[in-house]
Amino acid sequence: MPTSPIRVDRALRDEIEELVTRYATALDLRDWDMLRTVFADDAHIDYGPLMGTWDDADEFTAFMRQAHASAGRSIHRMTNIVVAPGGALAARTYGDSIILDAANEANGDHGAAIYDDTFVRTPDGLTIAGRRTQVVLYEKFTGNLAA
Repeated sequence: MPTSPIRVDRALRDEIEELVTRYATALDLRDWDMLRTVFADDAHIDYGPLMGTWDDADEFTAFMRQAHASAGRSIHRMTNIVVAPGGALAARTYGDSIILDAANEANGDHGAAIYDDTFVRTPDGLTIAGRRTQVVLYEKFTGNLAA
């Protein structure tokens, strides 16, 4: 059993954190051009039976645009990012989201998921080449007292 924690290159960890944070920020800002920069052109994106699977980043971006078209304000959080040790370009992130209904912000959706990502370097920087999502929670809510 190791007596010290496994160290990951800090620059790589920072780059991965920035990329996963950019994903969440793009969704909350509805900045579809920003979202598109997160994924490699031919990324395999698997959100499971609840949402679907894509092998094209443009198609995935179009889906997310349509899925958020009627949404109100939202918060997407990506936390507990664990980068694979040994220089592998892979990480696991835990995320949750709150998406309010535009017509009535007392109502909305709440979700939580685990994201397993692999990355590839491109001339423009690191992008997600593959994402497998395990949805842990998806629920509708009413009665948001902050509305």
